[in-house]
Amino acid sequence: MVSSSQIEFIMNNMNLGLVYVDKSRRIQMCNQIAKEITGIVVDAHNNHGSGKIEDGDIVVIADNKLGDDDGELSLDELKSLNINDKQIKDDDMLLAIGVYNNEKIQSQYKYIREHQLRVPVSISSNYFGFNISASIDTANKVTEITVNGQPNRIEYYSSVGNTVVIDGKTGSIKFVQARGYSVRHEAVGDLLRGHGFIAKDVERKDIDVTGKMFLELFDKSKLSDELFGALDGRETIINNSIYEINKRPFVCTIVPWREEGADDGVFLIIQEAENLEKLMIARNEIIEQMEDGQLRESQKELGFPEDAFKSFVGRSPQANEVKYLAYKASQNKFNVIITGESGTGKSQLAKEIHDYGTPGTPFIEVNCNAIAPSLFESELFGYVGGAFTGAKNEGKTGFFEAANGGTLFLDEIGDIPLEIQVKLLHVLQDKIIYRVGSSKPIRINVRIIAATNQNLELMVANGTFRQDLYYRINVFPIDIPPLGERKSDLYLLINHILKRVCNEYGMEMKQFSGDALNKMLSYNWPGNVRELENTIERAITLCESNIVYSEHLRIGTAGTANTLKEMLAEDEKRIIDTSMMKHNSNKQAVMEELDISRTVLYEKLKKYGIK
Repeated sequence: MVSSSQIEFIMNNMNLGLVYVDKSRRIQMCNQIAKEITGIVVDAHNNHGSGKIEDGDIVVIADNKLGDDDGELSLDELKSLNINDKQIKDDDMLLAIGVYNNEKIQSQYKYIREHQLRVPVSISSNYFGFNISASIDTANKVTEITVNGQPNRIEYYSSVGNTVVIDGKTGSIKFVQARGYSVRHEAVGDLLRGHGFIAKDVERKDIDVTGKMFLELFDKSKLSDELFGALDGRETIINNSIYEINKRPFVCTIVPWREEGADDGVFLIIQEAENLEKLMIARNEIIEQMEDGQLRESQKELGFPEDAFKSFVGRSPQANEVKYLAYKASQNKFNVIITGESGTGKSQLAKEIHDYGTPGTPFIEVNCNAIAPSLFESELFGYVGGAFTGAKNEGKTGFFEAANGGTLFLDEIGDIPLEIQVKLLHVLQDKIIYRVGSSKPIRINVRIIAATNQNLELMVANGTFRQDLYYRINVFPIDIPPLGERKSDLYLLINHILKRVCNEYGMEMKQFSGDALNKMLSYNWPGNVRELENTIERAITLCESNIVYSEHLRIGTAGTANTLKEMLAEDEKRIIDTSMMKHNSNKQAVMEELDISRTVLYEKLKKYGIK
């Protein structure tokens, strides 16, 4: 068993804030880092005594978002510094130097609207003999106030109201803003309304919080609710989530502690979030390097080049098999059939097979379910002038001619009418086409890549797809598994799509928070890669900052089951849905494959809304 003294030693010798809360919601241990980063104690790099702002004191402000985490600072409080500009609004960036409660002395200030600048904004002055400067660097999220060469620098995550007060009588530094100011009611708005401030000195560093109620030192918030939920057994481990502690964001982990012979409790691990974006970027870069290394090794083992099929992202055994088959297909001109659910990336893979094997030659994509049955022949083979009513006088080149010397990609080939299938078969056999209205043969050299999400074998059995055509196109089959069956590829896919979309839309590169990643990684993605792409595009469009949180993600309930019953129901629905698709909604075939009765099948179809 680990003793309390051992735990306390570990807590005080780690680089993270650590708090232990017992069953009665009292703090039993709290290391120094936790006290400092939450503002329970103050880093005494700038010592000063307790007091309050008095008439004649010089107040310097660097506020990146007026009214937010600055004690609700507004024009009413700024009037005490002789700032009466009614153009200053909430959310403005404000730099100001002024004398408290002296209408005769002019203040100096600068305000910027809507945070659009990505370059540092500053103000400087020799103000009554004091060399004063204040700056806000929104790119690096830093505010700094310097008085006679002595800086007070505060990094921020969302907003901050950095403040320094100079004693109007002695000229000494009277107050320096420090993190945790909100819980001490030392925000600049509070100070300008007459609230006092505590002393900041070395003697205050060892405040004992043992035995204090958690809510005496931490605001009631989502963090306290979930921590108490863990104490009561309603919550399990919560990893790397963002919480506000005393008006500031932190990355926290909540770990329930169960030990025989001791009261149950919870460890709260706290990490500052001001540099969260940098941490996420570093984390992503490290994971990507590891993934890339594993990808190169797996490609070497399978025997295809590192640069092959990079756009088909993944390193799972399933993804590697697809890429290996695609590489082999690119090295010859056999006809290829690509199968897989909707949204798995069949069109993209077809294009990559073509580009890698025969770059610079035509690639013509035909969506077979978008062509009216009466137009199939003229679209595929073209026509001569006057061939039918409405035909162009000059005629029209068909898809086969356009693809001559290259690849014709027939997407959703199962939707081609039977009467066209026979003509397509002859073209594949003879390499000759005839335009509609012409008896002149045109020799072609076209490689066919077909794709479908239907079960062509079943369609052959049902007489809706020609068997001889099926054998002709099924020379080299490649099946793309659904994304739910290769979830180890999700992390790579998410980052690949994120980078591509940000580049396409000319956006600054964004990162996903830990909870957003967890939400995506735990989802089954029934819509496959297409659903993932749409979800990411929507999220980064909604997100105004560089961090995409779970709240920006609009993900369905499928794949998010928590209980065993929910997970079993989800798997049952997926199995039946897959079987229905495989057998083209032939219920008798589904019953035989799954060995269930007609009554059971119809009950399940109704329960899950499967048609």
